[in-house]
Parts: sequence; structure tokens; C-alpha cells
Amino acid sequence: MPLQFKNLNVKYRLSGAEDNTITALNNISLKINEGECVSIVGESGSGKTTLALASMKLLSQNAIMTGSVVINGVDTSRLSNEEMRKIRWNEISIVFQNYGDVLNPVHKIINQVAEPLIKNGESRNTALDKSGRMLDYMKIKTGRSMLYPHQLSAGERQRVLMAMALITDPKMLVLDEPVASVDAITKLYLAEVIRKQVNLGKAVLLITHDLSFAALCSDYTVVLYSGNILESLPSGELLDAPRHPYTRALVRSFPVMERAKDLAGIRGAPPSQTSTPKGCIFQPRCTQSIDVCLERRPQAVSTIGGGVVVCHRGGIATMISVENISKSYKDIEVLKDVSLKLDEGEILALVGETGSGKTTLAYLIAGTIKPDGGKIIFREKGLDKIDRKEFAKMVGIVYQSPRDSISHRFNVFEAIAEPLVIHKVFDDKSDGKIKNALKEVQLPVDDYFIRKYPHELSGGELQRVAIARALILEPDLLIADESTSFLDPSVQAKILRLLLNLQNERGISMIFVTHDIGVARKVSDRIAVLHDGRIVENSPTHHVIENPQHEYTKRLIDAVKSSKISDL
Repeated sequence: MPLQFKNLNVKYRLSGAEDNTITALNNISLKINEGECVSIVGESGSGKTTLALASMKLLSQNAIMTGSVVINGVDTSRLSNEEMRKIRWNEISIVFQNYGDVLNPVHKIINQVAEPLIKNGESRNTALDKSGRMLDYMKIKTGRSMLYPHQLSAGERQRVLMAMALITDPKMLVLDEPVASVDAITKLYLAEVIRKQVNLGKAVLLITHDLSFAALCSDYTVVLYSGNILESLPSGELLDAPRHPYTRALVRSFPVMERAKDLAGIRGAPPSQTSTPKGCIFQPRCTQSIDVCLERRPQAVSTIGGGVVVCHRGGIATMISVENISKSYKDIEVLKDVSLKLDEGEILALVGETGSGKTTLAYLIAGTIKPDGGKIIFREKGLDKIDRKEFAKMVGIVYQSPRDSISHRFNVFEAIAEPLVIHKVFDDKSDGKIKNALKEVQLPVDDYFIRKYPHELSGGELQRVAIARALILEPDLLIADESTSFLDPSVQAKILRLLLNLQNERGISMIFVTHDIGVARKVSDRIAVLHDGRIVENSPTHHVIENPQHEYTKRLIDAVKSSKISDL
């Protein structure tokens, strides 16, 4: 086993008391085999660079390390500094994250690349010749090898570090953010370089915040959060099939060409490193936490496909499962044998032309109408077994026309308060709760505004009131039924942005009903296409848009893209 971490823990001493420490890595166990690239991803401060430094035994003096780092069967914690120096750059090399701390500003680039060879006993001329060829290989332009670091671009300096790591032909490579400063074309070339090293039998530990680069280069990806491994999975599944809520949140935060959905950051902030929470470390930011998540740490469980996820719920849980649902109005069959799932914290768009059954399916899920056949399961419990009033608290609905859904007799305050009154939870704190809801949807909270009636509000204002009303009971599921179809483009964009922000901050699941697949691609994680009462396509949004499988889906997309009207 070329490189292995066994129960690795790293803390850093802070000034003051002896026990004043922060935790950088917590019980990390990881193997990198010959001919394998493993990538480490996570937010800044998650412990990625500490792991890289630990692999080279280069941790700072205030670091406290327990556990072991094993290189070719040798526990490096038992090696002296002199013994470790013989291993560095010969058996294992590193590309450091910050080239400014590594490259000597008063030495030419070619001399710095040649230095490890000269230290290993090669003649200066031979070392310089090899270094020149390596810099050519790393696409450093002719003549620039004689320049000083400050005379190169950031991307070129990053490639110089890669040349330094490869020059001694080590068996193991540790790459800490190797493409952080390079352009897209160079990034693709470096990916080819890394894959070639892997194909030559080298073990590569790739540390990066670039998720697409991790998916492109590595065989396996490990997700770090505040020093803890939360998930490990085949890299091919990273962007399309993450299983931990944190990994999904990372993917949602990362821009890729294939996705049109607006980026959403991870709600909240990472935990303090000075204390260890009793329960799951991701619980305060999680979209699907339950009581046990507060009480104890989850254990790692295997997932389908060879991954591992550290979660009490076995990874991203299913909120709603629709199984073989059918529905008719008199002799008209509206839905025919429909099945789909909605995950916790997911945004699903139901797309189709008018009359395809979108709204009927949404209302069946909301429990406002009953199916003729099939069943709907909410968090592992049949919908028919759940108290209807209790379930209504968990589902908020934003109807297609707010002027039809909000009584003209209610002012703004009364309209938002109505769900609280119906469920008999209106109390002394409700006034502040209603005003907070108005602030969330970016509406005024002064007496003049909250006493306005629907006819005194613009379409955008009234739709925001409808959203505040739907969210006042803090539901777990929000259903938005054509909630922007009556709005002008400017107001529509603001409402969509508002819905996305609220969904992200609250961590709720959302069903977005729309006839416009162009809108669906901007807001959803997944699209289910309804046609003639059946789901004809159900995939991640970018898959549906980029590679539609059903002829009807292709027609929907073509209709949005079309700029010409054909002759009848």
C-alpha cells in the first residue's frame, strides 16, 4: 500500500493554556493504491492542506498528531528527520498550494526544478538538461525557464511546482490545489498529465476545491468537513449522484458548464474548531436533520455503488415517494400509473403543457385531493395514515394566482396570519413572526403596508405575500404551482431568486410546477416531464436539457429555443 492514513488526528496548539487547541483532522483513515488517484474535496478550513502536509511529515511545530501515516509500509512517525528527507522528493513529492512560500525569488526557475536532482547526486549539466525537458513537458514557453518566479504568471508558477514534483519520478504524488491558478485549457492538460502518472502506476492524492477537476482526474473522491470524512464515493458520481447532504450542497455551490441553475451557497457557517459537538458535526447546516443527529455521532454506512456515507439517515433521504398513482375526473383520466420520488432538500420541477396533469399531481402530493389508485408515502409513512391537519402544517402551497387564493377581505397581515389562526397557533408572538416573514420575502413591515388589501398591491407584491403565507407555518415542503407565470420578466426573476434563497436557507424540499422548461432549468435539481398523464422523463436537470431522451421533451426544449414560426 503506497500511501495510507490510519486513524489520523491532528490538532494545533493555540497560545495560552496547554489544552487550548483546535481540531484540524479527526480520525482520518484512507488508502491510496498504486495506479489510483484519490481526490479530497471540501470547503476552506476543512483540513485538506493539513492532510497533505501530514503525508510529507511537514506539519508545523504547534501541531499535535496521533495515528499514523504509512508510506510503502513504513510508519513515518517513527522516522527521524534525516530518514524522512531521503523519502521526500524520491518516493513521495508534493505540489504545495502556495507557490509564494516555495519558489525562491532570487533563483531562476530551471535551477529550482533541478535542485532535487543535484541533491540526489546528478551532475549539474544533466540535472539542468532534464529540468529543461520537464519544463517543456509542463508547457512553460521557450526561454522562460531562465526567468525568476516573479516574472512568470500565476499559472506558470503553478506548473513549475508540478515540474518540481515530477522531476525525481516519485512513486507517490500529493497535489495540493494544483489547478487553482490556471486557465481552462491548461487545467485540461494538467488533468492529462495526472492521469498519465496514474496510468504509470503512481499513487496520487489530489486536493482540490474544483469539483469538476476531481471528477475528471480521480478514481475516488473523499469529502472532508471540519476535519471529518462525511462521504467517499466513486468520482464519476460526485457531480450527479452525491449521497451526503453536505456533498450535494458543495455541488450546488460549484459552477459547471452543463448546469444553468443559479448557484446556492451552503447555509450557515462551519462549526467552531475549538469544541467538539455531541452529535453530527454537520447537523446545524443540514437540510434533513432529525432528533438523533443532535444526540450522537453517526457511523459510516456503505452505499450502492461502492461509496461510504456518514449519516444517521444513510445519506440523502427520500421525503416523498409516489407509487403508481392514477387519478380521473369523471371519465377523463388525468394521471396514469405515475411514480416519482422527492428527496429531502431537493427542488423538483414538474414540467409539461397545459392539461398534462402537473397541478393534479402536485395537489395529490399536498394531500388536498385523493388518488383513485396507488399510494403516496411521506417519510416512510402512508399519506392516508397521517393526520390531515398535521400534514397540512408540513406543506406550504403557493398557488398559480394569488388574487384567487388570498381573500379580498383580508389585509396583508390577516392573509399571512390565516394559517396560524386555522391551526390554532396564533399567539402573542405571531405579530413578530408575521413581520419576520415579510422581511424574508423582502416586503415592508410598517403599519401602512401590512394594512393594505390585495387590490392595493402589485402582482409581485401579492405573490410575495402568498409566499410569506405559505411559509408562515415553517413547512418542510413547498409547492409552487405556476407561481411566476402571471408576472413580467423582471418581477419573475426576483420571485424565482427569492424562492431559491428561501429554499436554501430553510433547507426545505420544493416542487416547482411550470409549463416553461426554460424556467425549470434555472431553479430545479431534477425535472420530471409529464405528457398525457404520464411521466415520460425524470432525470437531473442538466441531463434533461443537454440530452433529452423522450421525443416530447425534445419538442418542449425546441419550442423554447425556436425563433421562427412555421407555416401551418
